[in-house]
Amino acid sequence: MTRLAYRYPDGMTPDWRAFPGPLPQRDGNQAQWRGGLVGCGALSAACLLRFHAERLGVPMPDRDALAEQLAAAQGAFRVPGPQGPRATWPWAWLTGLNAHLHAQHLPLRARGRWGPHLHVPMTAHLDRLFSAGLPVIGFEFSAQEQHYGLLSAYAPGPGLPARLHVDGSTLHLAPRLGLGGVFWIEPVNPP
Repeated sequence: MTRLAYRYPDGMTPDWRAFPGPLPQRDGNQAQWRGGLVGCGALSAACLLRFHAERLGVPMPDRDALAEQLAAAQGAFRVPGPQGPRATWPWAWLTGLNAHLHAQHLPLRARGRWGPHLHVPMTAHLDRLFSAGLPVIGFEFSAQEQHYGLLSAYAPGPGLPARLHVDGSTLHLAPRLGLGGVFWIEPVNPP
Protein backbone atom coordinates (compact mmCIF):
# COMPACT_ATOMS: atom_id res chain seq x y z
CA MET A 1 0.00 0.00 0.00
CA THR A 2 1.35 3.46 -0.87
CA ARG A 3 1.09 6.52 1.31
CA LEU A 4 -0.76 9.54 -0.03
CA ALA A 5 1.79 12.09 -1.18
CA TYR A 6 1.72 15.51 0.44
CA ARG A 7 2.87 18.31 -1.81
CA TYR A 8 4.69 21.43 -0.74
CA PRO A 9 4.57 24.49 -3.02
CA ASP A 10 7.37 24.91 -5.59
CA GLY A 11 9.26 21.83 -4.44
CA MET A 12 9.74 23.19 -0.89
CA THR A 13 10.64 20.68 1.79
CA PRO A 14 9.18 20.59 5.29
CA ASP A 15 10.68 22.95 7.88
CA TRP A 16 11.28 20.43 10.68
CA ARG A 17 11.06 21.72 14.25
CA ALA A 18 12.95 19.38 16.60
CA PHE A 19 12.07 18.74 20.22
CA PRO A 20 14.44 20.98 22.20
CA GLY A 21 15.32 18.76 25.16
CA PRO A 22 15.87 15.16 26.16
CA LEU A 23 13.08 12.87 25.02
CA PRO A 24 11.43 10.05 26.99
CA GLN A 25 12.44 6.42 26.66
CA ARG A 26 11.67 5.10 23.16
CA ASP A 27 8.26 3.54 22.72
CA GLY A 28 9.19 0.73 20.31
CA ASN A 29 9.51 -3.05 20.70
CA GLN A 30 6.12 -3.66 22.21
CA ALA A 31 5.85 -6.13 25.04
CA GLN A 32 3.63 -9.21 24.90
CA TRP A 33 0.56 -9.01 27.10
CA ARG A 34 -2.25 -11.57 27.34
CA GLY A 35 -1.36 -13.27 24.07
CA GLY A 36 -0.69 -10.19 21.95
CA LEU A 37 1.20 -6.93 21.79
CA VAL A 38 0.39 -4.41 24.54
CA GLY A 39 -0.45 -1.69 21.99
CA CYS A 40 1.13 1.60 20.92
CA GLY A 41 -1.38 3.73 22.85
CA ALA A 42 -0.51 2.23 26.22
CA LEU A 43 3.20 1.98 25.41
CA SER A 44 3.48 5.63 24.33
CA ALA A 45 1.48 6.72 27.40
CA ALA A 46 3.82 4.69 29.66
CA CYS A 47 6.92 6.38 28.20
CA LEU A 48 5.35 9.81 28.60
CA LEU A 49 4.23 9.11 32.18
CA ARG A 50 7.66 7.75 33.17
CA PHE A 51 9.25 10.94 31.80
CA HIS A 52 7.02 13.15 33.95
CA ALA A 53 7.27 10.92 37.03
CA GLU A 54 11.07 11.09 36.86
CA ARG A 55 10.88 14.90 36.81
CA LEU A 56 8.66 14.72 39.92
CA GLY A 57 10.92 12.18 41.65
CA VAL A 58 8.12 9.59 41.73
CA PRO A 59 9.12 5.93 41.15
CA MET A 60 7.23 4.07 38.42
CA PRO A 61 7.20 0.46 37.25
CA ASP A 62 9.36 -0.33 34.24
CA ARG A 63 7.98 0.71 30.86
CA ASP A 64 6.39 -2.61 29.90
CA ALA A 65 4.76 -3.26 33.30
CA LEU A 66 3.37 0.28 33.31
CA ALA A 67 2.13 -0.16 29.72
CA GLU A 68 0.20 -3.27 30.81
CA GLN A 69 -1.48 -1.28 33.60
CA LEU A 70 -2.33 1.54 31.20
CA ALA A 71 -3.64 -0.84 28.51
CA ALA A 72 -6.19 -2.09 31.04
CA ALA A 73 -7.00 1.46 32.24
CA GLN A 74 -7.37 2.71 28.65
CA GLY A 75 -9.67 -0.13 27.65
CA ALA A 76 -7.27 -1.36 24.97
CA PHE A 77 -8.88 -4.03 22.84
CA ARG A 78 -7.32 -6.73 20.71
CA VAL A 79 -7.24 -6.22 16.96
CA PRO A 80 -7.70 -9.39 14.87
CA GLY A 81 -4.44 -10.46 13.30
CA PRO A 82 -1.41 -12.68 13.79
CA GLN A 83 0.24 -10.60 16.54
CA GLY A 84 -2.98 -9.33 18.06
CA PRO A 85 -1.89 -5.76 18.94
CA ARG A 86 -4.13 -3.70 21.20
CA ALA A 87 -5.88 -0.58 19.93
CA THR A 88 -7.00 2.36 22.06
CA TRP A 89 -9.63 4.91 21.10
CA PRO A 90 -8.41 8.55 21.44
CA TRP A 91 -10.98 9.43 24.11
CA ALA A 92 -10.10 6.26 26.05
CA TRP A 93 -6.38 7.15 25.81
CA LEU A 94 -7.21 10.35 27.70
CA THR A 95 -9.81 9.11 30.17
CA GLY A 96 -7.85 5.95 31.02
CA LEU A 97 -4.58 7.78 31.56
CA ASN A 98 -6.30 10.51 33.59
CA ALA A 99 -8.00 7.88 35.77
CA HIS A 100 -4.58 6.28 36.37
CA LEU A 101 -2.97 9.66 37.20
CA HIS A 102 -5.79 10.42 39.64
CA ALA A 103 -5.57 6.97 41.29
CA GLN A 104 -1.81 7.45 41.76
CA HIS A 105 -2.36 10.96 43.22
CA LEU A 106 -0.02 12.47 40.65
CA PRO A 107 -0.27 16.25 40.01
CA LEU A 108 -0.52 15.64 36.26
CA ARG A 109 -3.26 15.52 33.67
CA ALA A 110 -3.41 14.06 30.18
CA ARG A 111 -4.65 16.35 27.42
CA GLY A 112 -5.23 15.96 23.72
CA ARG A 113 -6.60 17.38 20.50
CA TRP A 114 -7.65 15.23 17.61
CA GLY A 115 -10.01 15.42 14.70
CA PRO A 116 -10.18 16.29 11.04
CA HIS A 117 -8.95 19.66 9.75
CA LEU A 118 -7.11 20.75 12.90
CA HIS A 119 -3.81 21.64 11.19
CA VAL A 120 -3.47 25.25 12.42
CA PRO A 121 -4.65 24.67 16.02
CA MET A 122 -2.42 21.57 16.32
CA THR A 123 0.58 23.50 15.00
CA ALA A 124 -0.01 26.15 17.66
CA HIS A 125 -0.26 23.44 20.36
CA LEU A 126 2.90 21.74 19.15
CA ASP A 127 4.76 25.07 19.15
CA ARG A 128 3.63 25.73 22.73
CA LEU A 129 4.37 22.22 23.99
CA PHE A 130 7.80 21.93 22.35
CA SER A 131 8.72 25.42 23.62
CA ALA A 132 7.77 24.32 27.15
CA GLY A 133 9.86 21.13 26.81
CA LEU A 134 6.78 18.88 27.09
CA PRO A 135 7.06 15.72 24.96
CA VAL A 136 4.12 14.90 22.70
CA ILE A 137 2.41 11.78 21.40
CA GLY A 138 1.29 11.96 17.78
CA PHE A 139 -1.73 10.05 16.52
CA GLU A 140 -2.68 9.06 12.98
CA PHE A 141 -5.63 6.90 12.06
CA SER A 142 -5.85 6.65 8.30
CA ALA A 143 -5.94 3.99 5.61
CA GLN A 144 -2.12 3.96 5.64
CA GLU A 145 -1.36 4.20 9.37
CA GLN A 146 -3.00 3.49 12.73
CA HIS A 147 -0.51 4.50 15.37
CA TYR A 148 0.31 6.52 18.50
CA GLY A 149 3.97 7.47 18.92
CA LEU A 150 6.33 9.85 20.72
CA LEU A 151 7.42 12.70 18.45
CA SER A 152 10.96 13.99 17.97
CA ALA A 153 10.06 16.68 15.39
CA TYR A 154 7.18 18.09 13.34
CA ALA A 155 6.78 20.35 10.33
CA PRO A 156 3.93 22.79 9.72
CA GLY A 157 2.39 22.27 6.32
CA PRO A 158 0.22 19.85 4.39
CA GLY A 159 -0.58 16.80 6.47
CA LEU A 160 1.35 18.18 9.45
CA PRO A 161 4.09 15.54 9.24
CA ALA A 162 5.83 14.48 12.44
CA ARG A 163 8.87 12.28 13.01
CA LEU A 164 8.59 9.39 15.42
CA HIS A 165 11.15 9.26 18.23
CA VAL A 166 11.52 5.48 17.93
CA ASP A 167 12.82 5.29 14.35
CA GLY A 168 12.45 8.65 12.55
CA SER A 169 9.55 7.46 10.40
CA THR A 170 6.68 9.86 9.69
CA LEU A 171 3.13 10.19 10.99
CA HIS A 172 0.70 12.71 9.53
CA LEU A 173 -1.11 14.48 12.35
CA ALA A 174 -3.60 16.03 9.91
CA PRO A 175 -4.05 13.33 7.26
CA ARG A 176 -6.11 14.13 4.16
CA LEU A 177 -8.34 11.15 4.84
CA GLY A 178 -8.72 9.93 8.39
CA LEU A 179 -8.05 11.30 11.82
CA GLY A 180 -4.96 12.72 13.49
CA GLY A 181 -4.03 14.49 16.67
CA VAL A 182 -1.67 15.13 19.54
CA PHE A 183 -1.64 14.03 23.20
CA TRP A 184 0.50 15.20 26.11
CA ILE A 185 0.79 15.27 29.89
CA GLU A 186 1.08 18.54 31.77
CA PRO A 187 1.31 19.57 35.41
CA VAL A 188 -2.07 20.26 37.04
CA ASN A 189 -0.78 23.50 38.58
CA PRO A 190 2.15 24.60 36.39
CA PRO A 191 4.63 27.06 37.96
